[in-house]
Amino acid sequence: MQVERRLNVLSQLEYEDGASEKIGLMSAKMMETRYYEGCGREGPIRCIFLGEFHPVAGPKISCQFPEDYISKEVFDSISAYIIPKPQIQKCTMTINALGHKIVGYPIRIDNPRYERNVYLFNICFVCDSWSKTVQYEPVVKKLGEHLTIMEEETRFVSGASSKLPTLLAHLLHDLNTYRKATLVEGDTVMHLKVLEVRKDPPPVYDHDVPVLIASVGSPRPGRPRRTTPPEGSEPIQSQEHLDIEDEEPFEVDLEADWDLTTRQLLPHIDGYNHVSKLASDTGVEKTLVKSCIQNLVYYGVVTLIPVIKFSNMYRATPNLSRLFSDEELQKSCLAFVTKEIETTTEKPTISDVLEILCALQQGTTLRAVCERFSNSPGLTFDIRRLIVFAQLHGLIKCLKRYPVLIRAHSRPNGFNNRVDPVLGIRRLFNGRHCADEICCLGRIDLLTLEQIIEDDPNISIIWR
Repeated sequence: MQVERRLNVLSQLEYEDGASEKIGLMSAKMMETRYYEGCGREGPIRCIFLGEFHPVAGPKISCQFPEDYISKEVFDSISAYIIPKPQIQKCTMTINALGHKIVGYPIRIDNPRYERNVYLFNICFVCDSWSKTVQYEPVVKKLGEHLTIMEEETRFVSGASSKLPTLLAHLLHDLNTYRKATLVEGDTVMHLKVLEVRKDPPPVYDHDVPVLIASVGSPRPGRPRRTTPPEGSEPIQSQEHLDIEDEEPFEVDLEADWDLTTRQLLPHIDGYNHVSKLASDTGVEKTLVKSCIQNLVYYGVVTLIPVIKFSNMYRATPNLSRLFSDEELQKSCLAFVTKEIETTTEKPTISDVLEILCALQQGTTLRAVCERFSNSPGLTFDIRRLIVFAQLHGLIKCLKRYPVLIRAHSRPNGFNNRVDPVLGIRRLFNGRHCADEICCLGRIDLLTLEQIIEDDPNISIIWR
């Protein structure tokens, strides 16, 4: 905070006695303290340069934008990695050294028309040392392959084309501003796009319930919104655009060009059907359903919640306090829980919603809470939709039951190798499978499982 206040004070001064240099140094120092290698944040492309092996001068930078961003001393120190040995040619490589993170794709072209019968070059993106750069690797690779074709056809790279600086400047601006670029050279057109690399989605189980993000008014997950820099300014000078979150909700178009499995599943994803029921209702193999749901989770179209049952127990989380003060969250909640109710005498208020959510606690089932408020005049909304909304926004958490078989049953005398129909279910009572998962794997209903647990005194329940 002290550094930010000093920056605000210095920005009001005239640029006299080196005030601008002080601001630059303090800004760089503050940036170093905020971000670090491995923090997972994306930064802009600071520079794009073309490195090549000259038959006389050796490795050198033949073109870069902005000019002199990578000094000769820095390049000479890492030139062995920019123009590497033949064993690692045409491999995406990242170098983090001397305050820069450089992503490249070295190319080797063997042809007798060159002085040494070979031409080596590498188109590289330069980012901050703390920045995540994995999203730029496919772009660098595609750009390198494209320049290889242009070099083989017209010697566009080695011929020191006058269009190369303009191409690099155009590429830097468009990738930073729009995250995509189109390069046109003669009859050749190439489209580049920076795709977001997300974390691997969690495994999908039979008892998981997918919910469409668009149906609950959640903001679209993914990259922060990019802002276009004003005309005449150098593109992407500040990091502030990294802190802007996209709060605009998105809609899922069921008529879009989805694959066949996704088109079959989307109409049945209502926030209540679990994976096994989706597979049964649509006639799609369960393995394909899981793969499809996992793909939709990866792209942020759906999210997973536990099966909603009135025998479940829920407890409020510290995030419930958001519902007291966040007006937008309150509006979204009331709109969602009353969406399918056409005729209501009284519309529910946020107080009615909070009263129910605060009553959820360990030891009290959802059925008991509903019975307590069944005569309340404000209970004019769908309680199941409220549970879905509260779970997706982290307001409540579902407590799951994990049966544990404390002591195995001893076989009686005269055991005749008869297969016990419950034996296969008991093998799942190890504390690693919740009740919903056991029901799906054992193909039994919850009442049957509860009866098995109640009849056996050697089975205990862990709630977590």
